[in-house]
Amino acid sequence: MKSSRLLWRTVGLAAVLTTVMMLVGLVYAMNDILNPQPVEYMAEPEQPKPESPLDKNSINIVALGDSLTKGTGDASGKGYVLNVKEQLEKKAGKEVHLIGNYGISGYKTDQLLKDLQEQKSIAYGIDQADLILLTMGGNDLFDISKNVQTSSTDQLDPEKVRLAMPEPLKRMEQILVRLAELNPQATIAYVGVYNPFYDLPEMRPASVHVAEWNEAVFRLTLRYPNLVYVPSFDLFQLNFSKYIYTDHFHPNEQGYVRIAERVVQALQ
Repeated sequence: MKSSRLLWRTVGLAAVLTTVMMLVGLVYAMNDILNPQPVEYMAEPEQPKPESPLDKNSINIVALGDSLTKGTGDASGKGYVLNVKEQLEKKAGKEVHLIGNYGISGYKTDQLLKDLQEQKSIAYGIDQADLILLTMGGNDLFDISKNVQTSSTDQLDPEKVRLAMPEPLKRMEQILVRLAELNPQATIAYVGVYNPFYDLPEMRPASVHVAEWNEAVFRLTLRYPNLVYVPSFDLFQLNFSKYIYTDHFHPNEQGYVRIAERVVQALQ
């Protein structure tokens, strides 16, 4: 009889404990639903943030890329690079030195990548830099556009454009990785591509592919804490003729000033 009572008490106690545990589990489950927390194991490990060039006692700049870095179209000869230098001097109140501008008109990703791998003088300049300015990709896209037009309408074939983009984008990735290797402490500011034919109705659809290029490079810059993506596309959408040089391809003096302002804003 006593053993029977003991058995029933044990069973009853177990039932009570089970009920309590179920209630506790239910409370935790409801809390997770009502107050979801980020899943920590999905987050990538944080990388240390390099020192901002604005925190330096003086700032050394190296510029790389194509004709935009060279400053083609600017009657003053400054381009966006020297405008960045002047604006940083005013904003930061410190000495800013341009120790090298390696921009070359017509340069594409394959040519710049080769220079970064083989030219010791460029590698040395990059090693001395606090800030690396970069324009690249416009000539690659322009080359693609000449080879992917439909035979019937002479308009861009979107599918052919997308099939041709992975190769130069891969080289673009290698360029960014190489720069980060050569100087992991410098801030690298990549200036995005714009559509120089935006005002022509038949060429406006090309803006979609320019945006796709910019988005892909933006994703690449997110991998490294010292890479900064600087958009420029929107700077030339309205009042287009006011900011484009007479060659209908490069920015004019005012256009370069606007790009420089955007770069400096990104660094602050």
